[in-house]
Amino acid sequence: MHKLLRPCILKAEAIMDFAVKFVLSEGDNGFFGPGVRDLFLNIDSEKSVKAACEKMDLSYSKAWKMIRNVEKAMGRPAVERTHGGTDGGSAKLTDAGRKLLECYLDFEKKGNEALSGVFRDSFSALI
Repeated sequence: MHKLLRPCILKAEAIMDFAVKFVLSEGDNGFFGPGVRDLFLNIDSEKSVKAACEKMDLSYSKAWKMIRNVEKAMGRPAVERTHGGTDGGSAKLTDAGRKLLECYLDFEKKGNEALSGVFRDSFSALI
């Protein structure tokens, strides 16, 4: 359920709300949406693609496919990694990857806020 809305009650036991999935695309290729957002947030906090995958129950190969898809669309690296050794490897968002994440989060927040007003206007007769 969307957290920014006062739910619209249809009947005593049912609540109507809305959900929107924001996806950035290049042509028909969606390359950044909620899944990549969560992956990037987890890479940022865990400092590891592997740990981010474990936290999300996402396969490591799927994560790298998602990262490569973003990097292809951006035309530059979004995640920088150092290979293991005695201390193991690590990963972090590049400046470009971090900026894309920040812009997406801002867009998602503003989009949801704007659409909550549209939702209220469209369904005010049921509120």
